[in-house]
Amino acid sequence: MNKNQLKERILRIPDGVPLNLGKMSIKINSNKLLVTGWTNIIHFGNITKDSVMKELLDLKESFSKLTESFDEINSIVKTNNLTIEYHMEYDDSGKAGIGLCSEIDGELNWYIN
Repeated sequence: MNKNQLKERILRIPDGVPLNLGKMSIKINSNKLLVTGWTNIIHFGNITKDSVMKELLDLKESFSKLTESFDEINSIVKTNNLTIEYHMEYDDSGKAGIGLCSEIDGELNWYIN
C-alpha cells in the first residue's frame, strides 16, 4: 500500500473501517482508539509477560512512527476526543483473539498470569 492509499485508509477509521497493517490493527470503539498488536509467539504456553511487554513496546513504537508520518491519526484522536488504548493479543490460528494485556495512559492491565 502506498502513502496515498494508506492516508485514505486512515481517514476511514472514524467511519468504522479498521486499519490493518501487518500485526497491528487500529479502530475506534466508543471513545477509544484501539491499537491492537498480535503476538509473534506461536504456542500459547510459550507466552511470558516479558515477551508480551517487549511486543507491546514495539507496538507503541510502530504506532508512534505511524502518527509521526500521518498527522491525520492525531487529528482523528483530537477531533473525536479519543483515548488511545493499546492491546496485545494472541492469535489462536484465526479461531479467536485472546487478550494478553492492555494499556491506557501508562496503566497496564494483564489478562494472563
